[in-house]
Amino acid sequence: MMFFEQAFEGKNEISRWIAMILLVVLFTQIVGAIPVVVIIAIAMATNPDIEPNLENPMDLSVYGISQIEALALIIIPFAMGAVALYLFHHPIHKRCLLTMLTASPRFRWKRFFWGGGIWLVMMVVTSVLSVVAGYQDVELHFNPTVLVGLLLVSLLLLPLQTGFEEFFFRGYLMQGIGILARNRWAPLLITSLIFGLMHYFNPEVSEYGAAVMLPQYIWFGLFFGICTLMDEGIELAWGAHAVNNIFLSVFFTQDSSALQTPALFTISETNPLVDFAGLVVMSILFIGLAARHFDWPGWRFLFSRITPPPTDEEGLTGFEEEEDYQFDNQIEKYS
Repeated sequence: MMFFEQAFEGKNEISRWIAMILLVVLFTQIVGAIPVVVIIAIAMATNPDIEPNLENPMDLSVYGISQIEALALIIIPFAMGAVALYLFHHPIHKRCLLTMLTASPRFRWKRFFWGGGIWLVMMVVTSVLSVVAGYQDVELHFNPTVLVGLLLVSLLLLPLQTGFEEFFFRGYLMQGIGILARNRWAPLLITSLIFGLMHYFNPEVSEYGAAVMLPQYIWFGLFFGICTLMDEGIELAWGAHAVNNIFLSVFFTQDSSALQTPALFTISETNPLVDFAGLVVMSILFIGLAARHFDWPGWRFLFSRITPPPTDEEGLTGFEEEEDYQFDNQIEKYS
């Protein structure tokens, strides 16, 4: 059974998908925001002279919150979204959580770490080249104690944030749209567009403009989406996404960054168009390496139809009767 085809397992009425999405919104935007709102309310009640940073609402330092504490607070809504998906996916859809993550019988952690490792090497190389070539002006802020604390918090929490985004966008939403569209290219494009638009209120967009920044976020969605579709699971995308955010959190920050951290380097000047060009080159190279290493099917696989698995007399799909399955042979025709 393949990644999209196994989505037909369980209950898939449109009302169930709407209910799940509403629960995710409730947990991320309401429940997850409670700690931040309470802390800000207490700070403003004890010090009425506090003026919020309107240019970057993600900067919580004006409320007496350290940057590492702020990073933890910002991750809470994403963690709550992951909790919602974990708690309600089975009561609502009546199917295994793993089927929303991968077409493999088990989560492929080796792919997760492969994706993270390759993306880390690329980020290190491009960062060094950007500084040496003068595209970025950076200032060093070396504090071993702060750096260790930031590294630990980033390693612990940012995989939760990126894991939720991959689970929700490249797993849950992509499968749901695929069930409706019956093809692979439509969910890829739609989820990438939604993913990009969800970053509209990031401070980077205010700093450099939507026309410059939103295409970068949409491209990220396309990149992660292609990895998910071609590799039949979110493992590669999650690994690369997690390393991307951890690397930026620990090593680079700037005044307009959504992640305000005491990073090793502060970027005082950068060229977002050059950054975008680097992202395009990195993602294409990553996809090429992954396609070769994991023997992906041919590119027309992205434009293939999604065929629901056959059902028996009781209306059960073949997948529901089969616990252990392989998908390698099913994609050979697209190679």
